[in-house]
Amino acid sequence: MNRQDGKLERSIGLLSATGVGVGAIVGGGILALAGVAFAAAGPAAIVAFALNGLVALLTALSFAEMSSAFPESGGTYTFAKKVLSVQAAFVVGWVVWFASIAAAVLYAIGFGSYAAAGLGKIWQMTSGTVPDWMKGGRPALGLAVAATAFYTLSLMRKATGGGQWATVGKLVTFALIIGGGAWALAHEPPGLVRGRMSPFFPLGSLGLFQAMGYTFIALQGFDLIAAVAGEVRDPGRTIPRAMLLSLLTALAVYLPFLFVIATVGVEPGRSIAGMSVESPDTVVAGAVENFMGPVGFWLVIVAAILSMLSALYANLFAASRIARAMANDRTLPNRLGKVHEGRRTPTMAILASFGAVVLVLFLITDVAAAGAAASLVFLVSFALANGTAILARRRGGEGLAPFRTPWFPLVPVAGALTCLGLAIFQGIMVPGAGVLVSLWLALGGIAYVGLLARR
Repeated sequence: MNRQDGKLERSIGLLSATGVGVGAIVGGGILALAGVAFAAAGPAAIVAFALNGLVALLTALSFAEMSSAFPESGGTYTFAKKVLSVQAAFVVGWVVWFASIAAAVLYAIGFGSYAAAGLGKIWQMTSGTVPDWMKGGRPALGLAVAATAFYTLSLMRKATGGGQWATVGKLVTFALIIGGGAWALAHEPPGLVRGRMSPFFPLGSLGLFQAMGYTFIALQGFDLIAAVAGEVRDPGRTIPRAMLLSLLTALAVYLPFLFVIATVGVEPGRSIAGMSVESPDTVVAGAVENFMGPVGFWLVIVAAILSMLSALYANLFAASRIARAMANDRTLPNRLGKVHEGRRTPTMAILASFGAVVLVLFLITDVAAAGAAASLVFLVSFALANGTAILARRRGGEGLAPFRTPWFPLVPVAGALTCLGLAIFQGIMVPGAGVLVSLWLALGGIAYVGLLARR
């Protein structure tokens, strides 16, 4: 690609594209939300994650077809622009941009919290006490802002696809935890699994659906590959493969991880649901410590830090590309679409996304509300993506896409209905998420009147 035409280079291959998805999916969501899922559904949280994986797979197939048909950065926004009107595309883009921003906020705060907890533990081990300045939320907030600033500078210097050291490191850490759990399980009595997994559905189907609604964001990330499609080499082949590989990798990590937590991670005479109700935020660290000792606790801390960092990076990466795509269509200020002449990175779009993330970091203190809002917005955007895929196929799009969704239109219809149903359920169960989304939409309305309506 010509380096002087203002476009980004197609420099991302299959491994790096898969790294974008794996970096965003694996780790952060499950470590932050596994306790919430177990508290709501007990051992059936494993089924909730598997069902969410199925819902995500249906949507990934629609994303794969659309991305191969329209291999441009911007994700769902680009799909809507190609199939619908520019006005409708602005609404979709504004929602999707916020989804990546909210996810970045969630993972930045998650990193800050786990890093602060680890530093506090080290301080306590070395000096016996934790100083007052390390208590409370200020250290976590400072670390969150610092990590966001670091990755912003990294993205401004060079666009890499997601094969970062943090992604590889966290996969190795999860493998060690799963391996330690399998070793411990092999030395337990034969009836332990049956005892720990009973009752399997302590709260019935309602608890299962609650766990699905709370934790859907843990499967989000494959869509970020579509957001950077304009920089992927051979997009017709690479994007579908990278999406499916990243999603399958996440499920291959999640399901055995949850299984060992729910079995050998449970203290004698207790249940995983009871442990999670008491300490939903730290139940994973406590469970791993039960079968791996202090080493297990620190492995969780390391896995959490690496997971939050790689997910933060991937969402900042995608948010900047969505903002740039909208700016190029004049639905956001034109300056956001400029590419730095030397570094070939969208500097202003990266800075705008960074500013939005930091602003929300200082406004939101409830991490659960931020996570619930991100889940809600992603579910809505995924429903829109499935609907757009149906319209694109019906209208012919730009010819036959290199990748075609199987069993059309059953797959995108099922994906749209399941995402929409979970979004409605999430909005009812977590009203704060709806309020946060409404505020962003109101801001989008102001931006529409001030920017797009006059054009």
